[in-house]
Amino acid sequence: MARVHIIILNWNGLKDTLECLESVFRLDYDDFAVIVVDNCSSDDSVATIRRTFPQVILLENESNLGFTGGNNVGIKHAMARGTDYVWLLNNDTVVEVDTLAKLVAAGEQSPHTGLVSPVLHYYDNPDKVQFMGAYADLSHFNVNIVKDFSELDVEHVRQNLILWGTALLIKKSVIETVGCLSDKYFAYAEDCDYSLRVLRHNFRTMISLDARILHKGSQTTGKRSPFQIYLRTRNMYFLWMDNGAGWRKILVPGYFIAMVIYNAKVLADEGNEKAFDACLNGFWAALKQKGGGYDPTVAIPPWLKAVFTFLVSWHPHFWVDFFKCNVGGMVKRLLPSPNGW
Repeated sequence: MARVHIIILNWNGLKDTLECLESVFRLDYDDFAVIVVDNCSSDDSVATIRRTFPQVILLENESNLGFTGGNNVGIKHAMARGTDYVWLLNNDTVVEVDTLAKLVAAGEQSPHTGLVSPVLHYYDNPDKVQFMGAYADLSHFNVNIVKDFSELDVEHVRQNLILWGTALLIKKSVIETVGCLSDKYFAYAEDCDYSLRVLRHNFRTMISLDARILHKGSQTTGKRSPFQIYLRTRNMYFLWMDNGAGWRKILVPGYFIAMVIYNAKVLADEGNEKAFDACLNGFWAALKQKGGGYDPTVAIPPWLKAVFTFLVSWHPHFWVDFFKCNVGGMVKRLLPSPNGW
């Protein structure tokens, strides 16, 4: 039986982590160990986890290393102990009793299978699928979410399948060949980057359709928080610059600006001023190549913020098409439209 180390990252998420651990220790898989990596929590997480689950290997970081750094600590510890697989498991998940067994069975089908994910379902709506895979469109710098299981049979999707890091089973040979997660991402898009790196090394990525977990989502960072918006914005630039190929890579900055304009418009319409600023500051951090965690001291220059404010307020879809070099779209946007911008 393949040896698995389950890595659960905790940062002030004691309630979720305890529920996750309770489900993990109900697994029907015999050969696994659990590593909880605490990212310098300020609550009583460490003491409570140690007392409630003494069988857990508890690693304490002296600072918040993010999703990437925290999980990398766990991955390196697991590799040093000896393992066949590492299972990255978000602390805001609940697993089913047979989830791990099904994932390992899928991974063992072929030596070329490097990453396996279960189907993710919503915690508060278990019958609804949250994630069943995504695929990269490197020509247009998009990550497209799979919306129907039938898409997984399409060759282009299978060859470019991206998996979330929410419950990601990683084979030992992948870690030995590709390495760990990229620390510069800190959180968000690091799983897309890792999937693309793994694919470039000729491993397969796959969804195990008969394995599933329940996922709450955004429990640590909050939905549309400045923290999240800053990192998501910056990391999309990193993702496409790191994984783009050939001459089309020179188009990345334009597509990135178009994305920032579109997202900033949405945030402006919501009246979310802090998230709007975080979006622009994330753009600036990307251009400055400033990786790592959210840095509130990184601020876009006032003159450049004024430029973006204008672009967002005057025909933003025109500017989106402009920076994507979509001439037909530019002309269309300048024509009178009953739908406004």
